[in-house]
Amino acid sequence: MSDNNKGTLYGVGVGPGDPMLLTRLAVEVISKARVIFAASSPKNTYSRALNVVEDLIPPEAQVKMLNFPMTKDKAKLEEAWEANAREVLEVLDSGQDAAFVTIGDSLTYSTYGYLIRTIAKIDPQAKIETVPGVTSYHAAAARLNLPLVESEESLLVISGVSRPEDIARLAHCAENIVILKTYHNYDKIVEALEALPEKRTARLVSNCHQPGEVVEEDAFSRRGSEMPYLSLIISKMAESGE
Repeated sequence: MSDNNKGTLYGVGVGPGDPMLLTRLAVEVISKARVIFAASSPKNTYSRALNVVEDLIPPEAQVKMLNFPMTKDKAKLEEAWEANAREVLEVLDSGQDAAFVTIGDSLTYSTYGYLIRTIAKIDPQAKIETVPGVTSYHAAAARLNLPLVESEESLLVISGVSRPEDIARLAHCAENIVILKTYHNYDKIVEALEALPEKRTARLVSNCHQPGEVVEEDAFSRRGSEMPYLSLIISKMAESGE
């Protein structure tokens, strides 16, 4: 894949969890990479992204986990990003190509963004290519047969791990809202949607294309429930009669 002395890092979005939703380019890159990187946390080495592509990884390829701690301590985060970046650069400097696999799309709320930003600071000449993946909210909309945007409408994508009270401030920006990672503040999120001056629908999809998948037309009915990590809400302006 690489035509110079140093290897290339490929950021590969592997989609929401179904290997059938991998792009042809993602399959090609993973099947040829000499090293496969994936993100993990200090408390958990499990990787959903690796599970999606495990049948594609060549027997001779190395699989390496990069530790991304779940903390808001900026100093600890930057220390981890630099350590991970240097580990990747060591592989690239040896002339090997590597793939960093991420669930969904590599450039949408992904640790890959922090990784390549740090790599570029350390070595601006490092070769990096990104392979887009199917996002969770596109896959969820397909599960619901629900158009995300139509005509002159807008779409707002926000993270559910931020403050739920921000929903009221942002909602006026778009007719359609996707709220990702709603596992942490689920009840507060649906309450914030209900409190908006304009009536909105809210649909829930959890573990899209994975075991334990939930597709719920009425997200409000799920308040009080414990949500899986990969849960999202698609909220739209209610049509007349809804």
